Amino acid sequence: MKIALVGPGIMPIPPTGHGAVEILIWDYYMELCEQGHEVDIINQIRITSQEQSTPTTPYSQRLIQTINQGNYDFVHIHYDCLYHIIPYLTCKTIGITSHYPYIDQPEKHRQDGYHIPFQAISANNRHHIFALSEKDYNMFSKTCSDPSKIHMMLNGSNHNEIVPKILDSKMQKKRSIYIGKIEARKQQHKYKTIPNLDFYGRCDDQEFKSLPCYKGEPSREFLMSELANYGNMVLLSTGENGTPLVIKEALMAGLPIVTNKYSANDLDLSLPFIDIIPDEKADDMGYIQNIIEKNRLKQVFQEEIRDYAVKNFSWEKLVKEYANTIKGIL
Repeated sequence: MKIALVGPGIMPIPPTGHGAVEILIWDYYMELCEQGHEVDIINQIRITSQEQSTPTTPYSQRLIQTINQGNYDFVHIHYDCLYHIIPYLTCKTIGITSHYPYIDQPEKHRQDGYHIPFQAISANNRHHIFALSEKDYNMFSKTCSDPSKIHMMLNGSNHNEIVPKILDSKMQKKRSIYIGKIEARKQQHKYKTIPNLDFYGRCDDQEFKSLPCYKGEPSREFLMSELANYGNMVLLSTGENGTPLVIKEALMAGLPIVTNKYSANDLDLSLPFIDIIPDEKADDMGYIQNIIEKNRLKQVFQEEIRDYAVKNFSWEKLVKEYANTIKGIL
């Protein structure tokens, strides 16, 4: 198959840092090529978001022309705000994935300016919707024009790129890692006093940047190698996400997980190495610290964690399912 993956145009693909959308596109691209498909990434870099505001801007016109010239079997758009180019594409089979974090919270759509893209994506007579999580799938199922054109597309991880560090039976890794953009809506600042918890990611908060627990925004390559030096991963969402990429990467590195229901959408919560912080304990730092410390002891499950990740979240498996879905709708 000849496939086009259309990026947001915000940063390069692959990204130099930890852009989750761009990493997802790159990993799908690499695995699709490995499985024998002809794939192009079309990621026309914008200067301002206004360039993408209508299908008639020079930016949008160039993008439409580039896509149409490719004569693709399938075009997959990975940016909500490009929904308006769909009627102008000549490809017969088009997919779009929304990366908006609050799809299942309609009360936030209007205040975030998402209500118009959401309505357009839901009107899916012309295109297919590829949902990144079960909560997104369920929401679009309620609002879309054609439920038969909604498909799941899960986040995964590269099992060849990320490998565990062999754990000495006499040694315990004593620190926890938290990866993600540091911003007010994600409320990471609440956890800054928890001992042995290191934060990595972009941060515009100068006060947080000055804290000893903030370790900067290193390259993705560094982070992927550094993961295996930690005892566990912590990621406490405030209602967005569903299936964050970094959790799959941590599992692939053999790390136990402390998270909450918002980031555990497709995890098996019966497994002993995944601990969920309930909403009513979200501000109880003593409770959260205790769970993190106990979870860190579950490094002994490293081999089982890795096996679970490879079996369920390797790109080899997920991209094969994705390609089969495309073949089924062509």
